[in-house]
Amino acid sequence: MPKVLYACGTDSAKRHLKKLSGKEARFHRDVNHCISKKLVAKAIDTSSAIVLEDLSGIRERITVPKAQRRKQHNWSFYQLRQYIDYKAAIAGVPVICIDPAYTSQECPICHLISRSNRPTRDEFSCVCCGFSGSADTIAARNIAARVKSNKLCCGRTRFHLQHFVL
Repeated sequence: MPKVLYACGTDSAKRHLKKLSGKEARFHRDVNHCISKKLVAKAIDTSSAIVLEDLSGIRERITVPKAQRRKQHNWSFYQLRQYIDYKAAIAGVPVICIDPAYTSQECPICHLISRSNRPTRDEFSCVCCGFSGSADTIAARNIAARVKSNKLCCGRTRFHLQHFVL
């Protein structure tokens, strides 16, 4: 529908497009607030830190089919990160950012990093030791392991943590 409105070019179509864009922005803002509020509340309840991958430059790194580009590039990762940062700061919850490189390709058991470990988008299966599971779960384990071993993206340790929110 927006494509037809753009092509039309009338004042009415422009007003409608502006209304649609505002609606989408409000939706994104609301969802990001809800997600960040729940993450911080969970971290408070469990006396944990929040660990995030540093997603700066993600739009340049991801490759998706043309039909999915609008959907992929439409979400506001930076806005969600900002909401988490300010809500966590108010609550006194530490937020740690790590380098996302190879978190979903590294085996948490034998530490082999290979693209072959990801036969599909949702699956992980190590070609060396045979360990398998959900790719998201494996990535979360690797992120937690990096924080525990102090392999942070900034190269320094700010917090000593025992519990993690993933």
